[in-house]
Amino acid sequence: MSHAAESLQIYVPDVERPSRLMAEKILTQAFNTMHVNVSFAPLPGLRMQVMWREGKLDGMAVRALSTDLLNGIKVDFPVAYEEAVVYTINKKFTPNGYDSLRPYSVGYIAGTAYFEDRLKNTPERESAPSIESLFKKLEVGRSDIVVESRFSACVLKKLGLQDVVILEPALERRPIYTYLHMRHKDLVPELESVLKTMEDDGSIKKLQDLAIAEYRQKCPA
Repeated sequence: MSHAAESLQIYVPDVERPSRLMAEKILTQAFNTMHVNVSFAPLPGLRMQVMWREGKLDGMAVRALSTDLLNGIKVDFPVAYEEAVVYTINKKFTPNGYDSLRPYSVGYIAGTAYFEDRLKNTPERESAPSIESLFKKLEVGRSDIVVESRFSACVLKKLGLQDVVILEPALERRPIYTYLHMRHKDLVPELESVLKTMEDDGSIKKLQDLAIAEYRQKCPA
């Protein structure tokens, strides 16, 4: 089916991380197969929420929440993944789900709906506008621990924060899905079919590995 007239603007987080790179590479190839033009709009989480409510975005490339999205249709095939871990400087415990974080002041990036949902029962939360400020708040003791992607360890090297460690095991490894706006619901079945084909022929794994490799190349040694 030809969709040559279609042109989509898809939200991605304004933080460059492997899950975003995975989604961009995989969706670009999938939509090219469908003959759909796609561009990605890097936006802060709060700005994205406003634009989505106003109908100014055609989709979200990276969404981990399982709750329904107003006017959105889930593309029922994951395009990326993230591994959520605990970062700290001086706390020592074994993470066992998000409830095990309740005794601590927990830092996270503002507007990250997934972590806001997971941490809703945590009494002390400290949000930050960026990964850099998130870890700097941890460094000066504004938060006891930080919840972030394992891949964000690269930022620690850039900031020179050698005392920050990851507590094992990971809180969870979660699949990342794409959502399209209701006005593009006709594209969803075909997109799911294309992604399934890409999974079967190994393209998705190859592109995910490529995204991780490219991200790590930018990380200081």
